Amino acid sequence: MEVLPLTSIFEKLQLTVTSAEIVLTSLKNDAEIVLSSEISSLPTYNCNMVFRKSDSNDPIIGQMCFRSVRPLVTAEIFVHYKNFEKLEKICSGGEPVRPISLYLKIAKRREIKNGEIKIGNEDFTVDIFDISWRRPLF
Repeated sequence: MEVLPLTSIFEKLQLTVTSAEIVLTSLKNDAEIVLSSEISSLPTYNCNMVFRKSDSNDPIIGQMCFRSVRPLVTAEIFVHYKNFEKLEKICSGGEPVRPISLYLKIAKRREIKNGEIKIGNEDFTVDIFDISWRRPLF
């Protein structure tokens, strides 16, 4: 009989959006949403996130790449068309009274523990499984 651990295989990262843009790179491509944000547990790093439309049912919706030599994190996230429209609507609703917060459900890695990120001498990438957000109303 095998005993399975009760620990989660996921971590959660909180990000605060500092700016949002809708970008059309070509008339042949779909529009993208590009968010600049700060990672709560890594305040000296900037995070640029690109959201693209997708109809995939893959459990991994994107990846987040942490750089060791530059204070930059990049993320590419593929969301279903309906969720892309929801995100576009909350970003287009005017400037909120407080910044929008994003919560990423990511795979556990040795560099990330309880939402705290340790940047070493090597770049690393984490898989993103889900995203949620909070847009203040008042």
